[in-house]
Amino acid sequence: MTIEFDQHRADRPWTREETRDLPEGFRYEIEDGNLIVMNSPSPGHQLVAYRLMNLLNDAAEAAGVDAVAIGPVDVAVPSARGGYLSPDVAVIPGAATEGGYELLVGGDVLLAVEITGKDAITRDMVTKCGVYAGLGIPSYWVVRMDEPAIRVIVFELANGGYRRVTEIVAGGSAVLDRPFPVTVEPGGLARRPGR
Repeated sequence: MTIEFDQHRADRPWTREETRDLPEGFRYEIEDGNLIVMNSPSPGHQLVAYRLMNLLNDAAEAAGVDAVAIGPVDVAVPSARGGYLSPDVAVIPGAATEGGYELLVGGDVLLAVEITGKDAITRDMVTKCGVYAGLGIPSYWVVRMDEPAIRVIVFELANGGYRRVTEIVAGGSAVLDRPFPVTVEPGGLARRPGR
């Protein structure tokens, strides 16, 4: 398939519908009408996402909260030229899983999580941090896999922006209250079975 990039200019931004026709094997997001193309996640990234979703789903069930952790999922980013982002993991109310495939809005997301490597640190720690805060998503976690020890950085919404609440490094753990009580141990997220 040939992608006609020259057809998309300032007066003709990309749309989400157009990304559905793009080649598989990549992930796509649109920021202010501009197409962002990312490689498919690495096996290590996928393992952490899978473990994190299981951890969050188990914690929601234990707390009796009707919420699910899924990902990646598309979240609308209102702007003059349109867009959406796809957090690696998102906790949403159970009711948001019913119905057709639609873009979620910020109010649908209780927690957004990005799992980042060295190639996306600025985008996840700065750009997406600002966008998710602007959407009103109450909690944002960044799982950093770019250093020897995996870590989880926790942000909470306060006065329209995120404030850094804590950072949990492999070998440690913490009980977080939002979006429901959950014990996070970063080292366990990346540990292979039997190791």
